Amino acid sequence: MFIFDCECHMMPLADDISYFPLYKMNQTALRNMRRLFPLAVYGQYDNLTKQKWAEIAQDQKRRVGNAPGESGDALIEKMDEAGVQMACVLPESFLPMSMGTRMMSTNGWLANEIKRYPDRLIGVCNVGPEIMRGIKNAVWELEYLVKEMNFKAVKLYPVDGVPINDERLWPYYEKIRELGISLFVHTGYSYCIPGRSANCFPWLLEDVCENFPEIPILAYHMGYPFQDALNMCAIKYPNLYIGTSLLSYFGHGISRRAQVMLGEAIACAGIDKIIWGTDTGANRTAVDWLKKFQISESVQKDYGYAPLSEEDRAKWAGLNLAKLLKIIPADTGK
Repeated sequence: MFIFDCECHMMPLADDISYFPLYKMNQTALRNMRRLFPLAVYGQYDNLTKQKWAEIAQDQKRRVGNAPGESGDALIEKMDEAGVQMACVLPESFLPMSMGTRMMSTNGWLANEIKRYPDRLIGVCNVGPEIMRGIKNAVWELEYLVKEMNFKAVKLYPVDGVPINDERLWPYYEKIRELGISLFVHTGYSYCIPGRSANCFPWLLEDVCENFPEIPILAYHMGYPFQDALNMCAIKYPNLYIGTSLLSYFGHGISRRAQVMLGEAIACAGIDKIIWGTDTGANRTAVDWLKKFQISESVQKDYGYAPLSEEDRAKWAGLNLAKLLKIIPADTGK
């Protein structure tokens, strides 16, 4: 099965800005998020031994490669272990976290890390916070990165900036349309600090979808916990796709809740617009979950959702994303 992760983040270590209050708060918030990790594997807290928890933590943590933090080499190592053929790789701005001192990672740093793997790692740039930087500066960098450094898509992170439908972003969207690339956007709750969830409500996509119907838009995280709103938007707009990154955590692994969440997304958007990803970086735990996930007979009976066929799973796992990005999937021989 061809597996293509829509959301892998890479960044160097941040020891030099670890003294900032918002950085410390963010690290605490992320540690709290890790409480969901065992649920993603087992669907419950019961019978989770300390040894098994240690194995999960080891699998999820960043590995140090030749560069500080997670390098391109380290990510490829994890992908090979998990059986992931390709991944979209993103930098993180988080500029407000250090009171404007520096970005967590730059597009240039990311491009240098992934350049040895052009057939495996697909660059997705982040030129935000767009309004804080100046929209002209953000648009200039976006065009340069696509034309000169082969980035295939761009991520909007409204948490750090302004609402998705803020009209000051219109020149940014116009440039995306002109370049013919896809827009990936964080939707739903902001689980990192700093940031405001109000900027990321899925229904804010209505204005963008209607004014820029030519732009393929991938909404990360299913808009959780406002996934119903994203599903309804996906019914209306052919250019809006649903990314399921973090579904295993938000939906408590293979629980009934996760089955209902995915079943409703498929019912609304259609299987051709559902795209798998991790946000935690391609790893064995995430891929094992992808392969074993199924909509149970009880959920099928109660909601009328169909079980996942192997064709459905293949589309979800990577074929849909490859089509979105105009990439010919590698022959897996399976």
